[in-house]
Amino acid sequence: MKYAVLVVLAASFAVGCNGDPSADNGKGIDQPADCPECAAASGTVGQGAILPDFSFQGFVDGNLQHTTLSTIGLWDFYNPHAGDPTYQPADPKDDDRLFPVGSPYNPDPTTQTPKPTALLIDIASVWCGPCNEEARNTLNGLYAKYKPCGGEFVFQLAEGSAPGVAVTEQTLQAWVSMYHVTYPATWDPAKQLFPLYSADSFPDSAIVDTRSMLVVDVISGVPDTTFWSKYESLLDPTCLAGK
Repeated sequence: MKYAVLVVLAASFAVGCNGDPSADNGKGIDQPADCPECAAASGTVGQGAILPDFSFQGFVDGNLQHTTLSTIGLWDFYNPHAGDPTYQPADPKDDDRLFPVGSPYNPDPTTQTPKPTALLIDIASVWCGPCNEEARNTLNGLYAKYKPCGGEFVFQLAEGSAPGVAVTEQTLQAWVSMYHVTYPATWDPAKQLFPLYSADSFPDSAIVDTRSMLVVDVISGVPDTTFWSKYESLLDPTCLAGK
């Protein structure tokens, strides 16, 4: 095995998984230094709030590249003029509905890629059984469905092989390789998104409307159909109808 990652499966896969947050498993772990470009944990984070411009280290597309870290900012996906018929940029190259040429989210240098209209933030841990099931059986298929219709996912790995164990670059590399993750995948020693999740319960998910970066919904446990319906409400309905 290229990377040694211990996956501890939970007893129940239906809702989520819990651990002991007081477990002293994080000491002695070689936790990487904070990203110097990353924002400090500040501001309000939660449902009904504007998401702060947090940045993390991670991989934009783990299938293409999971050896060199990139800085992934949540406001990279800010799309204020999405769906605005009156918006007319002076220069097509300045259209803020598109990722600029050279952006890591725009792999083709000959064209520009549209920014998303909905952002899913998915937070998981290696020790969480339902998180592994979700990554193995659900997220890749949903991403393939939603991405062409204006959807984007940002994944964050919060803990390692047991509650309290810190995530390292190698842990994230192993995860994206194991589950063939093509959406942006990150980790965050500063725990900037900590208010979005419980320390002892995973997975946790949030929906962000990229037109305003407003957190529309936050859920603990595996997302249900109501959650995904809210996410789909921010996407292109004509595109979804063809899926």
